[in-house]
Amino acid sequence: MTKINILAINAGSSSLKYKLFLFDKSKNQINLVSKGSISEITTSSSPFTAKIISSDTKTTESLHAPTHEKAFSHILSYLLETILNSKEQIKYIVHRVVHGATESQSLILKSDPSPTRELSKLDSLSELAPLHNHSSVLILKSCLRELPTSINYVFFDTLFHQSLKPHIYTYALPYDEAKKKRIRKYGFHGLSHSYVTKAAAKYMGIDWNDDNSKFISLHLGSGASICAVKGGKSVDTTMGLTPLEGIPGATRSGSIDPCAVFHFSSKARKGEESHHPVEKQFHLTEAESILNHNSGFKGLCGTSNFSEIVKSIHNTTNDNKNNNSSISKERAKLTYDIFINRIVNYIGSYFVVLEGNVSALIFTGGIGENSKELRETVVEKVKCLGFMNVDKEKNKSVEELFKSGRDIVDISSETNEKFRVLAIETDEEKEMVCQLILEI
Repeated sequence: MTKINILAINAGSSSLKYKLFLFDKSKNQINLVSKGSISEITTSSSPFTAKIISSDTKTTESLHAPTHEKAFSHILSYLLETILNSKEQIKYIVHRVVHGATESQSLILKSDPSPTRELSKLDSLSELAPLHNHSSVLILKSCLRELPTSINYVFFDTLFHQSLKPHIYTYALPYDEAKKKRIRKYGFHGLSHSYVTKAAAKYMGIDWNDDNSKFISLHLGSGASICAVKGGKSVDTTMGLTPLEGIPGATRSGSIDPCAVFHFSSKARKGEESHHPVEKQFHLTEAESILNHNSGFKGLCGTSNFSEIVKSIHNTTNDNKNNNSSISKERAKLTYDIFINRIVNYIGSYFVVLEGNVSALIFTGGIGENSKELRETVVEKVKCLGFMNVDKEKNKSVEELFKSGRDIVDISSETNEKFRVLAIETDEEKEMVCQLILEI
């Protein structure tokens, strides 16, 4: 068999994304066949979008997907109706699982024998990533049940950060107790940081694994993290025990004074008081819920949509009615400035970690790829370190170039400064497929 279908699954707390790839072994070539997603799972109306790449056929519909299992069944039915002739055509399934604790390699699961112990272990880590791991376990169970001949590979977002040194991942807490309870920095977005730094190294013609290959990767989206990568290894990253540490996100607080949570509430929230099904199961405290769901951009200015924040700042009339927004310009500007400040602070820190020599600064993720304003502001603030100024025309064209098929845009200006600035379209699903191919 020279051509192999590989299904990539990326489960979020209330969403499910998929990509179907065709790997041609004879040409060592990976081609995207179809991609799509179902969002707002557990609500009465879940938007489903899908696309067949070869024919540019697009599907958009609203469906009832009360669970992740129902969402996966719908995606599988769609693929069987449009592209695949049988379930057996899917040879491999790759899964992005957020938390793998200290797992140092991917996990292989088959329906026979039943991987009950492995699934229980993954689900136990839901205490560290309650809104993500449990959803992934539900999808894994669906795949094992509905696609019994397929081989499942689990790729952890924490795996790339297993190269962190003890003095980086250890918190200044009572040592024995913290170790017993597995409290340490793990780091996340590993698949994305791995993918974009590899892509950058290839684009720049340097060896990703060489110690002189040094990148600062900014994965900026609803969840945001920064990673210092040297010689193809993570040497420091902003997220920690959970995805909450580091820079703020759409609804996450990022790093704060630990005592701040007690000024909100230290009271444990009872499961039945929560409307979120995963919170009901894992009994998040009220403080955890506030820091994960009601903080970040949303907590500061009332919206989790970064583009709305930027629009509010640039609304010259400051007329919320004309601006179609309830966000005040003052709050929007404060939120923007906080986000920029935290990003810049970490860039400065990681610049030192990388000994003042950086191959490139990389912008990726939903905000990093789509916000020309943010890219320009960040680079302006770190140009004192030697990063090239942003070429404004190139920077404005990033979104259009991505839509036309480009996945890397060098937005550096043609000046004599030292370090380049790149915008790269991340692809966590393709990164999993690339890693799978190395293993099979």
